[in-house]
Amino acid sequence: MIYMFIALAIVCDEFFVPSLTVITEKLDISDDVAGATFMAAGGSAPELFTSLIGVFIAHSNVGIGTIVGSAVFNILFVIGMCAIFSREILNLTWWPLFRDVTFYIIDLLLLITFFLDNSIKWWESLILLSAYFCYVTFMKFNVQVEEWVKKMLSRNKVEKVTAAESEGKSPNAGNKDDQTLTTKPRLQRGGSSASLHNSLMRNSIFQLMIHTLDPLAEGKFRERASILHKIAKKKCQVEDSERRNGAANHEKIELPNAAKVEVAITPPTDSGPVQNGNVAHNTEAEDLEEDDDDQPLSLAWPETSRKQITYLIFLPIVFPLWVTLPDVRKPSSRKFFPVTFFGSISWIAIFSYLMVWWAHQVGETIGISEEIMGLTILAAGTSIPDLITSVIVARKGLGDMAVSSSVGSNIFDITVGLPFPWLIYAIINKFAPVTVSSNGLFCAIVLLFIMLIFVILSIAFCKWRMNKILGLLMFALYFVFLIISVLLEDKVILCPISI
Repeated sequence: MIYMFIALAIVCDEFFVPSLTVITEKLDISDDVAGATFMAAGGSAPELFTSLIGVFIAHSNVGIGTIVGSAVFNILFVIGMCAIFSREILNLTWWPLFRDVTFYIIDLLLLITFFLDNSIKWWESLILLSAYFCYVTFMKFNVQVEEWVKKMLSRNKVEKVTAAESEGKSPNAGNKDDQTLTTKPRLQRGGSSASLHNSLMRNSIFQLMIHTLDPLAEGKFRERASILHKIAKKKCQVEDSERRNGAANHEKIELPNAAKVEVAITPPTDSGPVQNGNVAHNTEAEDLEEDDDDQPLSLAWPETSRKQITYLIFLPIVFPLWVTLPDVRKPSSRKFFPVTFFGSISWIAIFSYLMVWWAHQVGETIGISEEIMGLTILAAGTSIPDLITSVIVARKGLGDMAVSSSVGSNIFDITVGLPFPWLIYAIINKFAPVTVSSNGLFCAIVLLFIMLIFVILSIAFCKWRMNKILGLLMFALYFVFLIISVLLEDKVILCPISI
């Protein structure tokens, strides 16, 4: 079971997440949209695989308890692990969470309605699949909708602050371009992911530097301030692809009545991610670790004996992956990113199924009941890819992407993972309905909604920062959910309303 967990970590870290990076660049979408769609779909491959087996091979009824158990694990435990294992405190934005939770609640209400008669008809499956199509279509226009919503919410707020006012309204202030500082940060590709160096931050750095040299803004540095401000403003308008070209760009500026001054402007790099305009400072060791993460997978024989032993232990996992999946971190293999993406999803499904099977054997050996095992081991087992991929992107500084993937995975489970096998079954069996179980439906759904509310309140309590306190709160909520769920399963607590 542990070996399969390591296999999942390898395929996610070495192939799946790098392919997501290429997809994000090729489609020019924001990180939170990529997390809510492509990353969530890949991480939910085990649920889809398990659902297909349950409908066509095992012929088992799909229970709402299994769905709720996996959903709560995705939301609480995965976000908690991301908060605990992220390299720095990550700032979250409200829009991705609001967007995904809204769609999730709508899809959940549809599923509850269809479950009431203990059967799923073909047109009900089609409606659920259409709901996911609507979700993906919304993502296409996510940037425009987000800008419109934020514009409506902030139309009464002050948009600009003048530099002259902040400097004591100096009479020697320059032209309008020199005075105005826009308060709205420049976005990377739209959405909620801020660019690595937004204009407000860089302009403020130059203004702060000039104030340090000449606090009263009355001396010989005043003209230099105007010129440096223009340079910063000009540099911020360079496209992301041009700003990531590596080396520092040097420009020589002719200053009046002074010698030539060489200004070095260093383009942003991936080692210092920014969440909503806040620079995340990494240590040198973390920078080296990130550089290693970007290196292609190598099968070269290691030098130390410890690494050689590890190499031999994991070779049965790594070699099939290396043979079957192109490594998109190699420039020559980037064009094969669809093969890597779908191929890694297939390996994720295989490894997840094997791990869940072994976990089931461990549970039976120890003597854990089926109900508790379904809520804990089996629900968590199929969500391990979501856990691994979310932690990986959180460690890269992408907090919104990790959260969007957690909620987006649940949306995929409800609107694709369940109805897709049901629809195929109905077509094969002359549109016969699929039998499902609605036992404990009311309390399970109420418990899930309560957990969703507490997640939002916990994030707001932590001031939209993914820190260790948020992680501990998520773990505490998950522990409470497990206790209540087990007590409901064992009839210690009776659900007051049964449907």
